[in-house]
Amino acid sequence: MSFTAIDFETANSQRGSVCAVGLARVVNGEIVERASWLIKPPSGVDHFEPRNVGIHGIRAQDVVTARDWETSLASIFRFADGGHFVAYNAKFDASVMRAATDATGIDLPQHEFYCALELAQGHLDLPRHRLNDVADHLNLPPFEHHEAGADAIACASVVLAIARMAQLQSIAEMWTTPLGAKKTKRPDSSTARTPVGGQINYSTERSLRLADLPQPNSSADPQHPFFGQTFCFTGELQSFSRLEAMAAVAACGATNRQGVTKKTSYVVIGRSDAGHSASVEDLGVSNKERKALDYLAGGQQMTVLGEREFMQLLTGTRAKDLVVSSPLGDSSDRPSAEPKPTPATTGRPASAKPASRPAGDPGLNVDQSGFEKLPEGPRWLVILKRVFGLK
Repeated sequence: MSFTAIDFETANSQRGSVCAVGLARVVNGEIVERASWLIKPPSGVDHFEPRNVGIHGIRAQDVVTARDWETSLASIFRFADGGHFVAYNAKFDASVMRAATDATGIDLPQHEFYCALELAQGHLDLPRHRLNDVADHLNLPPFEHHEAGADAIACASVVLAIARMAQLQSIAEMWTTPLGAKKTKRPDSSTARTPVGGQINYSTERSLRLADLPQPNSSADPQHPFFGQTFCFTGELQSFSRLEAMAAVAACGATNRQGVTKKTSYVVIGRSDAGHSASVEDLGVSNKERKALDYLAGGQQMTVLGEREFMQLLTGTRAKDLVVSSPLGDSSDRPSAEPKPTPATTGRPASAKPASRPAGDPGLNVDQSGFEKLPEGPRWLVILKRVFGLK
């Protein structure tokens, strides 16, 4: 039996405010390695509340020189070496890992969480199942509760003690499924968006694994301005769903990420106006945008696009081969393949005007069920043709 017991402490009531982690690695039923360290909580959720300080004793001044979450997350997964995570009340610890990662704007590697509290509740008939109560019942050594390293070791010891008591030999025997591994409900057809490749709506994008996102087309035109670039979308686009936009850039050879990272080259900002022309000054509304500002301030080259510029550049080098009618005004406003936004700037065209639908354009046909009848080709291409008046 092999797994990594993990425990987090938080600075305040926000789950993303992680300030400490404890780890205990179990290999073949034995604790072989342990580690713990303080963490500087992500920006925006980094204040310390008296209640939390009273529980674990960690103060703001204690984490001034501590590792940040991005560094800590990488260290956690190196320590676990691909193994399963087990936590006492895993719903809490899993949500801390997820929320801190969201607040930092980085990608969360694929992982599985199992709950030692549920295991104890299923095997031990006790009036309450707090970690220290269970440890006492199992005659385990005393420990300092709410010290992350000590809690992780106690969690691992509880799991191993129950395994010996119940003669269980593996994770699969102890838990039938990892935390949260449930069948997803079919989305309500009245509200669900249908991106390229399946029934996934905007609200479920955050729960997708990295491998589930549209992957770059290696056979795409290498001259396209998006080829080989890394994209992050924030806000809600008006012309596409989030995953439709991801499919569009992937078709051009770009890589999608759910958060802003050191590899991000394009940040696309969605606003209520599809003709919005974004600039660096627009950043700061979401956690992703604040993370982008931090990277730009650190010297990273990154281009900020609004929906208008994004749709223009999406036509890429093919634009000169397409016959564009008049929805964007005169020829100076039409998308061009030549200008590519300057890194660390906005890419805002000087004469940008909101795109409009050609007069008399009836839009997409709708059948009796209320769903759009789409011509052949991906939905993002159909939308581009509609907006730019292409045939």
